[in-house]
Amino acid sequence: MGRRGQGLGPRQTALLGLAWLFVTSGKDTTDYYATLDVGKKADKTEIKKAYRAKSLEYHPDKCELEHDVCQAKFIEVSTAYEVLSDDEKRKVYDKHGVDGLKEGAQDSDNAKAMFRQYFGREPDGNVRIVRRGGQMMFVEEGEPGPQENIYDDTSVIQLQQEEEVWKNYIHQRDEPWVVQFYKPNDDESVAIKGEYVKLADTFKDFLKISAVNCRKQRNICGQASIDSFPAIRWFPLDREAPPEIYEGPLTAKALGKWASEMMPDSAVVVEDKHQLRRWLDGVKSGPAVVLFTASHSTPAMWKALSTEFKPPRANLAVVRRCDKNGVFKTPLQRDFDVTIPQVVHLDPLDEHGKIAEKYTFELRKEVLTLWLQKLVMQAKKAGPAATFKEWTTQSLEAGECSPKDSQFCFLWLKAGADPHVEEAMRKLAQKYRTDPIKMLWVNLEMTPSLLDAFALEESETGHTDFFVAFRPKRSKFKVHKGALRFEELDAFVDGTLNGGPLEGRLKVPRIEL
Repeated sequence: MGRRGQGLGPRQTALLGLAWLFVTSGKDTTDYYATLDVGKKADKTEIKKAYRAKSLEYHPDKCELEHDVCQAKFIEVSTAYEVLSDDEKRKVYDKHGVDGLKEGAQDSDNAKAMFRQYFGREPDGNVRIVRRGGQMMFVEEGEPGPQENIYDDTSVIQLQQEEEVWKNYIHQRDEPWVVQFYKPNDDESVAIKGEYVKLADTFKDFLKISAVNCRKQRNICGQASIDSFPAIRWFPLDREAPPEIYEGPLTAKALGKWASEMMPDSAVVVEDKHQLRRWLDGVKSGPAVVLFTASHSTPAMWKALSTEFKPPRANLAVVRRCDKNGVFKTPLQRDFDVTIPQVVHLDPLDEHGKIAEKYTFELRKEVLTLWLQKLVMQAKKAGPAATFKEWTTQSLEAGECSPKDSQFCFLWLKAGADPHVEEAMRKLAQKYRTDPIKMLWVNLEMTPSLLDAFALEESETGHTDFFVAFRPKRSKFKVHKGALRFEELDAFVDGTLNGGPLEGRLKVPRIEL
């Protein structure tokens, strides 16, 4: 959709052409070799070296003479270099002098190049070089037509004329910006105003949409390499990255799709309960919040929020392609029984997360921001995330409760869905959340081999769920035999950590999940 734009590179040190727009009477006897202080047999290297020295000498940052004298000398040096560095022009000059060159076609772009080199800014309209009082001078002709801003009093951020504003907002940005470079005397720039304002109205709460008037801010537009209008650029969050160039249709819909695609996205896409569980297990701190949406892509507002509330502050996920009508529900939409769109705060303890709180207000960024800030403050007050993580083949292979793991592992072998047991486990995880132990759960129906591993086939507890203290490096374990209530589970964990013996030995050579 876009391609990389040119960065704000250094000013060119070589001129692009030569302007011959001044008129003299009689024969012009200007000696370009003397101007550069080189011999007539000087090669290009000598000429270039001389030009660099002379142009620096007469540049306004270095020249100590009067301004008009410096400007005239600079033009003379630049003109001499342009002739003597070009083989064809040099031949004509050597044979016929300056008068022999005056018959060539003259281009205002050449004079503009000299102007940029000397003043370090874009000229106002075309540039002529004229001879006044025996000296050559630049004359800016000025562009016809209006020059006033066209986005004042709209939701578009009209970046003002001062370069300090551009520096503060764009060069030192801490969020992405969309910038339109325009001219108020350009018909197409004026024609797209309505569409660009619509874009800003849609994105104003979560993306900076701005504009630069290149009639008033010629230097900024020149540094940004803008040579046609209107020109739209995406300045990414990374300040060192070059801007992206927009090349699509100039409509609010097309621009909105492009801007949404360009926005950074920290939200995790989850499609089923296994992906959701893996995401919840990865939550180290902060609330876990999920958006259920009918959209096929992550909505722009959720992208903006996911960047503002990214881990470890908070953890945002999205379930996409939900059915608004509830006829063809996605698996997670069916499991959580939510209307679309819906935002929920999840408690990660349940097998694939339980709804701790539903967001019931208007889906506006400023309101959602306040709600998320509340959840963040609650999470900070509660301390580290309290949860049982799922014990999977991947986590076992990664070393979690593997034969080389020397930590205590407390395993919740889960077969049922008893809300009283789940509440007890939640309290247990909360109490021991800062202890150097592992608390994991595993689906017993999916891994019945654990019954053999921990000698549970002949258990007389009468439970469908089991709670096991396991020391994997020693292959030792102990099964909790009391009720699965918080007080008794707490006493079991506390007793184990304080030296209670692990009486059982693993009944299989190696656990497989």
